Amino acid sequence: MTTDPFRTQTFYLEIEPHFSGAVLKVMGLGYEREAKKVHQAIPSGMIMINQLPGNYKPGVLTIHKAVTANKGFWDWRKKVLEVTDMSEVRVNATITAYDYANGGAKIKWNLLNVWPSRIKGPVLNIAADIAIEEVDLCYEQLQQSEQE
Repeated sequence: MTTDPFRTQTFYLEIEPHFSGAVLKVMGLGYEREAKKVHQAIPSGMIMINQLPGNYKPGVLTIHKAVTANKGFWDWRKKVLEVTDMSEVRVNATITAYDYANGGAKIKWNLLNVWPSRIKGPVLNIAADIAIEEVDLCYEQLQQSEQE
């Protein structure tokens, strides 16, 4: 049995207690490790260069969302600037992509130890249909969940 490629139409972000709702765009879902070069001499005397896994590189997620009366991100960012212990402001988050072409199948990504590093307010333009703000969220780990 074959299915159409996963065609997402709705993205939902849950980051309680700060925000829960649809977002317009998600960038930065990634898992990366540094590659360390190691020089090794082989018995013939030739130098071989191998690459070995290095440190995990935490990611930064950028979301675009419609401006609403909810100030959750703004209040959370303010708290980040005020605390000295970051464990007080880090939370876990989930991004869900819904695929209505394949019967509503879902893919989820879990982000661990998330905190907002930047909020960029909207461009205020009378001709625009919607005001959009950007939020950068730093995260320590990314896991993709099984489809439901």
